[in-house]
Amino acid sequence: MASGPLAATIAAFVHATTHAGLPDDVTGITRQHLLDTAGCCLAATKADTTRQLRRYLLAEGGTEQATAIGMPHRLPVPQAAFMNGLLARTLEFDDMAMPDLHPAGVVIPVALAVSEHRGIAGADMIAAIALGLELCVRIGRAGFDSAARTSRFLNRGQDSSAVCGTLAGAAMAAKLMGLDAKGIADAIGIAVSFAGGSLESNRSGGTIKSFQSGWAAKSAVQAAALAAAGIEGPAQAFEGRYGFYQCFIDGTFDAAVLAGGLGDDWRMRSLRFKPYPSNYYTHPGIDAALAHRGKGVRADEVESAQLSIATPMLHTVGEPLDRKQAPRTAYEAKFSAPYTVASALIGGAGLGVGIDDFTDELVTDPTRRALMSRITVGSDPRCDAIFPDQAPAILTIVRRNGERLVEEILVNRGGPERPLSEHELAIKFHDTARRALSPDVIDALREQIADVESADSVNAIAAIFAAAGT
Repeated sequence: MASGPLAATIAAFVHATTHAGLPDDVTGITRQHLLDTAGCCLAATKADTTRQLRRYLLAEGGTEQATAIGMPHRLPVPQAAFMNGLLARTLEFDDMAMPDLHPAGVVIPVALAVSEHRGIAGADMIAAIALGLELCVRIGRAGFDSAARTSRFLNRGQDSSAVCGTLAGAAMAAKLMGLDAKGIADAIGIAVSFAGGSLESNRSGGTIKSFQSGWAAKSAVQAAALAAAGIEGPAQAFEGRYGFYQCFIDGTFDAAVLAGGLGDDWRMRSLRFKPYPSNYYTHPGIDAALAHRGKGVRADEVESAQLSIATPMLHTVGEPLDRKQAPRTAYEAKFSAPYTVASALIGGAGLGVGIDDFTDELVTDPTRRALMSRITVGSDPRCDAIFPDQAPAILTIVRRNGERLVEEILVNRGGPERPLSEHELAIKFHDTARRALSPDVIDALREQIADVESADSVNAIAAIFAAAGT
């Protein structure tokens, strides 16, 4: 790791890295995440929060510069990134990096908006996305608490995807804007002042959380634009006495994780695809419930069920238990282990539990409510020992006849050790994209993204996005 300010080290790496220097698997993973994120965005074009933000952004006005998915009129670049970031996170179906990051929901909206506006070639956009994903993972994981075996950001109730994504997105946007290494470092430093995001709405309600990745994307674009205008950021943006890590996690971080092995050790390879549109910590419970169901367990014969998970997961999807057993909205249900386990036991859509299983009507369905009331959630030492390498779960079911059955999920579906197949990723993309596009247009979009690196610009992709849902 080079000596000197960490922001300068990272900026030099970002500035020097081109598409030609990327490993083939890194570009392949990047294309997969671009397609996956596009599907997540398309599926959310008719959501209430989308309509609300659309009205807000149209009222703001501004120069038409970049496409917001599902909007026929272009928006200023920061606002387009804002909308697409909201869309990416709305359904909780976007990618995951353990223990608490969702990098693509910030990074890809920034890349699409800036690349369209500046006429960036497809290969250069893919390189920028790979760099943005890499930085977001590194910035977040540098704040991991090995003693507590969880993220310091998460322990403080911070939305690390938004907090860390603002800095990663700013570096990437600055590169796409043609800034030199000094300008990229300035963009990172400026972004420290713009970063933020709280997870309280996961516990006590509200819809603001789904906006936070969009706001981070918007802030990232603005930080890079300010750097391009000559505004300077602090040299010690990360490690300074009042720098990023001091402000957010009391100054404790691993500089080697942040900036060691850049270009050799690609940590974005650990990214995971979500098979289910809910918080990732609900996924092992879903898998365990699906395993029970596959062995003949029926929802109506469940006398009781106990889901045991790692303690850091419990805070997100199991507490407070009475609230998790009776979520008030479909969005709250995405953070409820009892709801998602019940949905899997009843039998869900998509790859086991799908988008259609999260509606306000189903959340208040008496049969589902009764089953949720019989599902409890607690922590388990075995799960604690595995986390955060995996998000494990043990689901114990007692049938009405007294039979006790146990299913253990110790390796997650969708991660590098148990990846989704190309067929499963295609099923997911079609299920998401069909909510805004016709089958022939879905195929055209898949082809455009598969061949994006040979394109002179992203205009063809932007045109499909503009027509979505209209």
